[in-house]
Formats: sequence, C-alpha cells, structure tokens
Amino acid sequence: MRNFLNAESYYMRRDSMFRGVCLLFMIASTGLAFYMGTKAGFEINNLASPLTILTPLSLFLYFIIPIYICFFTTEGFEYGSIKIILAAGQSRFTYITGKYLSILKVIIWWIIQFFGLFYILYTSAAIISGSSIGNHNLRIDLIHAFRVIGLNVLYLAAYAALIMMVGIMIKRTASAVVATFLIIFGDFMISGYFRDASSAFLRMVSGHTLTTLIMKFSGMYIVNSQRFVLTGARSFVEVILIPLIIIAVCLAVTYVSFGKRDIHT
Repeated sequence: MRNFLNAESYYMRRDSMFRGVCLLFMIASTGLAFYMGTKAGFEINNLASPLTILTPLSLFLYFIIPIYICFFTTEGFEYGSIKIILAAGQSRFTYITGKYLSILKVIIWWIIQFFGLFYILYTSAAIISGSSIGNHNLRIDLIHAFRVIGLNVLYLAAYAALIMMVGIMIKRTASAVVATFLIIFGDFMISGYFRDASSAFLRMVSGHTLTTLIMKFSGMYIVNSQRFVLTGARSFVEVILIPLIIIAVCLAVTYVSFGKRDIHT
C-alpha cells in the first residue's frame, strides 16, 4: 500500500492538471485576498477574521476539485496503467483504497492552500497597511472557521467517493467528466429550483442536497431574506451524517463493482 501511495503521489506531482489546479487556487486566493481586503479596507476584528471572510465562498471548491477527481479516477483505464498495477501484485481493494486516500490527501492540500494563502496575504496586507487587529469574538470566529474547513473536507470526501464510484463504473474519462458535471450542476439546480416548490417532498429534497448543506454550514443559505445558520444538535447531526452515509454507500458499491468486473482499457 505504501509503495502504491508513493507512486500515486509521484504521478500527481508530475501531472500538469494537478499543477494547473494548484495554480488556479493560488491565483484565486491571491485575487480574493486583495479584492476583498481593498473593499473592506483590510479591517480585521480578530486574527480569525480573514478565515471567516473566505468561508462563505467555500462553494467555489466544489466546481473545481471534483473535476480533477474524475480525471484522476479514470486515468488508469484511459492509459492502461491499471492493468500493469494489478499485474504487479496489487489487489483491487488496495487499488481503490490507495486512490481514495490519495484523493483525500490532495483535497486537504488544496483546502490548506486556498484558505492558508488567503489568510497569509490578507493578514500581511492588513499589518503592512497599518490596520488595527482586534481581539473581538476570536474564540467564536476560530470555532466557526475551523468547523467550516473541517466540513469542507468531509463534503469533498463525499463528492470524491461518489465521483470515484461513477468513474470506476464508466471507465472512460470523457463520459465520466460529463457524468461529473451532471452530478455537480444537477445537485446545484435541484437545491435552488425545488427550494420554493409547492410540494413538501420537493422542498425536503432541496433542503437535503449536498449543495444546500454546504451553503448552510458556510453561511450562504438565505431563506426569506434571512441567513440560515446551524443551530441545535439535530442540524449538526444532519450535516455530518448525510455525507458519511454517501461515503459509506459509494465506497461499498465501488469495492463490490470493481472487485467483480473485468478490466477493459
């Protein structure tokens, strides 16, 4: 397993698409830091403020990272490397597990890059510009920021499990990319389109889509001009339980499906 993970890490470092996504997040973090900082005069209520400024934009991550996950999942079928890996003695269970763990590593890296670079640039610019840095609500903002960041890791892991399942079943990159777009934008459309539906069932579906849940814990969900925030144990359990169920179901289906099917590249 360790050798396979090292090989996957080596592949990612050499992958032009991986480096392109890293560059995209670097540009996005830099641009957002200076745009939002200039707009707000680089005012900082406390040292956690830059993170709370960026957390409402978490949804941006979900339009980029899942696409790379799709390419990474299907590259073994596209280029035939999966046959070589399995012929070298790696089990199918190890292959899927290694792929998923590699995806989790890159998810964590991109989240650290996106939020970390923004934080460093925004805070540095505030210090250089002479803006005062307070200590108001530091503990509350820290808890909120790290909760949102942690939930982003969980929800991207859920998307990763779902897209890996689809990619392993479809095998062809082009078709898998189309399916990934349908998953991402379909979920997004259902979240918005069914929100005000007359049917209680459709409103319930809209309220439990991944997009809606992401917007809720990120502080972006607005109903009747009021911003929705997570309150109470039930809402927190719901937000955590749904992606965990998706991860468990999708990985189980992937292991079973990949373990029984012939490999065709």
